[in-house]
Amino acid sequence: FLPDALRGFWREAQHLPHIPTCVLRGVLEQHTTPESLEMVCNLLTKQSGSALHDSQVHVYDAVGHPVYVKNRNGRILKNTDMGGAIQRTHHWSPLNEEVEFVRTSRDVQQAVFDCAKDRHIFPFCDVNARFGIIRYMPLESNENGDKPKHDTENLAVG
Repeated sequence: FLPDALRGFWREAQHLPHIPTCVLRGVLEQHTTPESLEMVCNLLTKQSGSALHDSQVHVYDAVGHPVYVKNRNGRILKNTDMGGAIQRTHHWSPLNEEVEFVRTSRDVQQAVFDCAKDRHIFPFCDVNARFGIIRYMPLESNENGDKPKHDTENLAVG
């Protein structure tokens, strides 16, 4: 962001000191990097001196609070940042139809966009359920008498 955009962004920000912040941090691997991101990946690796990034965000910057801007909202976010585990992924992994026009035959062969999309959502759900922002519903059987396999299937905003 340029300074004017930052002022507008933080002026409109509404962060509460009791709401946890979580992130998904990714580090890509050569065999799961989309061809369309290879040049960007190589540039970021050269620029940062490290390959620990998801093609667009370095793991040290992939936190739930601003790293380079210091203000009241940033302090609130830093205090509520729950962190996040590093996953093997690239920055575009949640996308599917949106990247169809840049998908190559190698991308299809290596299934670089075929990851489980819910893995991007459930860390957020788990953190918020842990702190009561999202509540767990009682486990109920379906019409076959089967209970859900995972507790996260019973999350509800509460």
